[in-house]
Amino acid sequence: MSSLSRPRVAPAGVHVPAVPAVPAVAAVAAVVAVAAVGLLAVAVAAAAPALPEDQYRGGWETYGAQGMHIYEFSIRGSTVRGIYCTECNDGTTLAFVDGTLGPNGLTFLVTHVRDDGSTDYVDHATAKYRQGQMIVDGTSGAAGAARFHYVMRKDPRGPAPLPGGAVGRLPPGPLVPPVHFPASAPPDIPPGLWAHRICQYLEPRTCPYVPPGPDEQLTPEKLVGVWVGFRDGPGKQMFFIRQVGDQLRGMACGPCDNPYTMAALGDFRIEGDTLRFNILHEDWGRPGFIPFHNQITAHVSDNEMRIINVPDRGPRPGQAAAPRGRPAAGGNTLFGPISIEATRGNSTS
Repeated sequence: MSSLSRPRVAPAGVHVPAVPAVPAVAAVAAVVAVAAVGLLAVAVAAAAPALPEDQYRGGWETYGAQGMHIYEFSIRGSTVRGIYCTECNDGTTLAFVDGTLGPNGLTFLVTHVRDDGSTDYVDHATAKYRQGQMIVDGTSGAAGAARFHYVMRKDPRGPAPLPGGAVGRLPPGPLVPPVHFPASAPPDIPPGLWAHRICQYLEPRTCPYVPPGPDEQLTPEKLVGVWVGFRDGPGKQMFFIRQVGDQLRGMACGPCDNPYTMAALGDFRIEGDTLRFNILHEDWGRPGFIPFHNQITAHVSDNEMRIINVPDRGPRPGQAAAPRGRPAAGGNTLFGPISIEATRGNSTS
């Protein structure tokens, strides 16, 4: 368990504890001093009006004696899609949400799939926001299963900090101050056979990317599985891609025990040697531009997926559009795919 992981067991005699107030992320205090400008930003964030769908969107978790269940709801208009999982770095628990938002809350299906993309079973559920909690009721389609009832919350740790600016959340709440890293420049590496490897050892953040081979022609079969990268330990990024009927869907997480640090993957398109998809960020990001999609363009070579990210930064009603982002030089690398079955038994506890 990481130092930030939440307890899984309720206090004695308590079945479902009350939802605590959302504090600042504990890890931020160790690396960031909150300046006066940060306090002003918190006040501005708290005053921002919430749209009705903001009460529902994003990640929700059970807690206490309910066991682990996580939903991520991506909402555009009345259309709802997203993901469900239990131990979320175990890809065999990943299932997919489709539904609608109406005056009485969410009505949705959760489709659990087999390895070949066919449907194993379907849950039927509703969700209603009530005083900071999400109340989910439904019927499982699993053999021998029955009705379920979950009282869910936003993770009290809040979103993770990012460099370069504060992180906001929906529904509006305290901002997470940024983490500051010292600037660095590419090291002066003499040319030669081992120049790239030396550069990777000395300064991996700024070392130019050299693909291991030509870009491969892509098929769903080459993509389905788990792609891992960015870093190691609990903070590594895991991209789960699954066949769901005739389409690809998925989830990204890291760590995988906090709904704020996970998101559904959707809108997959294969164009020869190029893969495009969206990371659906719903309840955290740069203040004023939530929700948004990280638009991914990827290429694969020798089990490396090189991804370039361009946030759409679309405006919310009444807001001006932000400038379209530009991909960072080089992008990021994921390695895989690991079979979904190979993640069975992984635990976020």
